[in-house]
Amino acid sequence: EVDPANLLLHRMPVRRLEGEAIRDALLVTSGRLDPTTYGPPVPIHLTDFIIGRGRPEVSGPLDGAGRRSIYVATRRNFLSTMMLAFDYPTPFSTVGRRNVTNVPAQVLTMMNDPFVHEQADVWAKRLMHELPNADETARVVWLFETGYCRQPSPDELRFCVETLDELRTQYAGDAESVVWSELCHALLNSNDFIYLK
Repeated sequence: EVDPANLLLHRMPVRRLEGEAIRDALLVTSGRLDPTTYGPPVPIHLTDFIIGRGRPEVSGPLDGAGRRSIYVATRRNFLSTMMLAFDYPTPFSTVGRRNVTNVPAQVLTMMNDPFVHEQADVWAKRLMHELPNADETARVVWLFETGYCRQPSPDELRFCVETLDELRTQYAGDAESVVWSELCHALLNSNDFIYLK
């Protein structure tokens, strides 16, 4: 009622990151980002679903060799499905302003994309390497600090520990890194990861 046009600075509407920023954030969080600047572009990773006339003979690595999104080659007819889900403008014409949508395909991409799964695995392995003897609480705090740049709330901490117990039941017999990888994947699917508040 006081500020219907949202002109005052009393609050900030949430804003979703662009697809390139989400991809780069996944690489930073997992520790896989290669900060090298310049150089030739990395060929795009081609899945079985990216088909068509003129398809490149060579597919790039799934994680783009850890390079930032700006260094991944753009081929007009062979675009990253992840980038398209997050409103990547098609390179057929100029775009004055990028669309910002909130659609189910984005959630499904974060849940099912092989790149997201790979980065969750890398993040879990990084956790196990950097905190080999830490307890669950310290590891969860590290994940929140690494992924969200903040401490977990008491409720979030409790939910994560309970989730770890459930995952250990589901993945009985698997390595401990598999359980942590699943938790990392869940944290990457949180709104806190792809939205600025």
